[in-house]
Amino acid sequence: VALQKMERIEQVLADLPGLDCGSCGSPSCRALAEDVVLGFAVELDCIFKLKQKIQQMSKQMVDLSETTRR
Repeated sequence: VALQKMERIEQVLADLPGLDCGSCGSPSCRALAEDVVLGFAVELDCIFKLKQKIQQMSKQMVDLSETTRR
């Protein structure tokens, strides 16, 4: 079980920016990844991941509005 958690931590960490900015409330990206795997945080606590998600959602909204106008 511990090895599975370590693998999952590495997967989450690879998807984070690696800046260790602390904006999420964790001291490092690794600490955030550990918190995500343990269920104490979510990846969107990372401000950079949140920004990506918001950009993706806004693009989807624009695409949707353009298809409904046709």
